[in-house]
Amino acid sequence: MSINLLDWIKTKAWLLKAMATSQASAWVDYAISFLVYAYISNSAGDAAAAGAIAGGIVNCAINYKWTFRGSQCPVTNVVIKYFMVWVGSLLLNAYGTEYLNEICLNSSLLGLWGASREMRFTIARLTASLFVSVGWNLLLQRTFVYRFVKFDSVLNLITSRSH
Repeated sequence: MSINLLDWIKTKAWLLKAMATSQASAWVDYAISFLVYAYISNSAGDAAAAGAIAGGIVNCAINYKWTFRGSQCPVTNVVIKYFMVWVGSLLLNAYGTEYLNEICLNSSLLGLWGASREMRFTIARLTASLFVSVGWNLLLQRTFVYRFVKFDSVLNLITSRSH
């Protein structure tokens, strides 16, 4: 049984779109993170949190309209579920970056290589971000945020009462 390349690509289009969206939001995230770390705050966690806020907004908007086409879910539900996942992502990125930055700052190997404080932060930030983006964000966005799941019934009850 042969697989037509075009058919295979179409079945994987969501992944390619998710990767492109992730890349665009990561650029925003990293730019803000590095600017905050370099010019505003010496806290790696604060810098990571600021970048995550900006990148999260970009990611949600693009993913809803283009990547996952979340039209099967009410916008309000998507926003609530995205926010829940995003808070987890924010905490994992901020604390993960802070933890890994401490390890990198105390690394004798990075010291031998002459890695600057900023380079050590970059290593910590990119490492934490990679693990969180694949192991948390992508998984939960694909299976929870943009799909109608049982939790949406609860959200529908809550949001319908607020109108």
